[in-house]
Amino acid sequence: MLALLSWFCQAIFLVVVVYFALYVLLELRVFLISRKVEQRKLTELAHSSPGAQTDSWPSVSVLLPIYNESEVVERLIDAACNLSYPAGLLEILVLDDSTDSTTELARLRAEQHKARGVNVRLVKRRNRKGYKAGNLVNGIQQSCGEFFAIFDADFVPPADFLLKTIPCFEDPKLGFLQTGIGYENRDVSFLTRFQAMEMGHQQYVTVGLSEDGDMASLSGSSCVWRKQCVDALGGWNASTVTEDVDLGYRAQFGEWKYAYLRDVVSMSVLPETVSSYRIQRERWGRGLIHSGFKHAKQMLSQRMPLIKRMHAISTMFSSVLLASIYVLILLSLPLTYLMHFDGAGIRWGALIFFGLVVLWGLENAFGARRGARLEGSFNVLKSLWDTYRYIAMFLPMAWYYFAGGVRALFGVYGDFHRTPKGKEGYRASSPRINSVLLAGEIFTFFYSATAVLVALQRGNYVLIPLNVTVCVGFGMVLYWSWQEKSTHRRG
Repeated sequence: MLALLSWFCQAIFLVVVVYFALYVLLELRVFLISRKVEQRKLTELAHSSPGAQTDSWPSVSVLLPIYNESEVVERLIDAACNLSYPAGLLEILVLDDSTDSTTELARLRAEQHKARGVNVRLVKRRNRKGYKAGNLVNGIQQSCGEFFAIFDADFVPPADFLLKTIPCFEDPKLGFLQTGIGYENRDVSFLTRFQAMEMGHQQYVTVGLSEDGDMASLSGSSCVWRKQCVDALGGWNASTVTEDVDLGYRAQFGEWKYAYLRDVVSMSVLPETVSSYRIQRERWGRGLIHSGFKHAKQMLSQRMPLIKRMHAISTMFSSVLLASIYVLILLSLPLTYLMHFDGAGIRWGALIFFGLVVLWGLENAFGARRGARLEGSFNVLKSLWDTYRYIAMFLPMAWYYFAGGVRALFGVYGDFHRTPKGKEGYRASSPRINSVLLAGEIFTFFYSATAVLVALQRGNYVLIPLNVTVCVGFGMVLYWSWQEKSTHRRG
């Protein structure tokens, strides 16, 4: 029985390693493409200049979906109303689902801009059916633009956003366009810096995916959609909490093109507390895994070259891969206890896995710094330590995605908890899932610490690097949780 269990654990371990190897090689390919694009500075599409005459510009509706965003709603409306665009062709729709003082703040600020001639309206629904997706669907039904520019509540677009993006839609098959995102609070802590780097890496890789014409998973904010494309796809779907990714997949399967302009940057705000971070990432993981499996059949039935299909699989199931890393963490203790790693397969599998982690970590950290536009002096030892901590932070994130995947497996698709913004938002009570995720962090820290002790006792040292890194990653988030709780007590 123990031999069968050992074989089963080894088989799962090796499957995850092979999956990870394919993912790393594909990402490395895209990374090299991004490097070439960076050397040219801009892609051919980004070279498009807003040279069209004023009377040829299309009408645009700027959609601002908000829900209880009292601390950021005014600056959002200010930024949207200050967008440069030909008079008479721009409308601003504040799609307000709020149940607090946000509504009054938004109404007053909208009226101020309306008094100076800006076409801005507050759109209020009777209920929050469909959450953000339902809010956007309701908004487009009351809009008149040929294109939709969408900004979440914590975003601040540059004044020339539309002047730089709309000319790209001269191609009638271009369905949607994503722009770069910067983070104004990225240096508040290592947690915010990690998030800026992790999403900066995603943006950097997306440059290569866009250049190569491969499938990408794009954000639903700081983007522009062609109305004809949205109508053809039936709009946003409220059956998933990542409605933006879902619509992007459907567009790409429908043979609509997308573009990515990394050099057009809107500023945003990152979660500053570990509780808001873990809630956000569990929601993302749940939605991404759900969207991946939801569209798997359609993706496999599409006719496409092998390399593009592999990139599509890599993109759609990268969240599954991250969740599977948590499975490796759970397997580490029984593998250490049941076997001495005498078999060549598992021994080489472990060595290959760690080698891939180093390769992926270096590539990821480099792309992250480029994508997040991090500057400053370079210290070798500090950079190595920060890179190690950066890699370690993906292990708690693997737990959040694993938990989200399990919830998606049991049909929890629409449990939506928005990410709090501003100091008051962080003081709000957390949903129950936060306590569940915190309990999982405590369990995983002591589980991996136990695996380290068992490994030392039995002389099985192969998986110790994994378990030590788990303790570092989970130790950081537990320390931040303690800090957050202490701050709330003092407050």
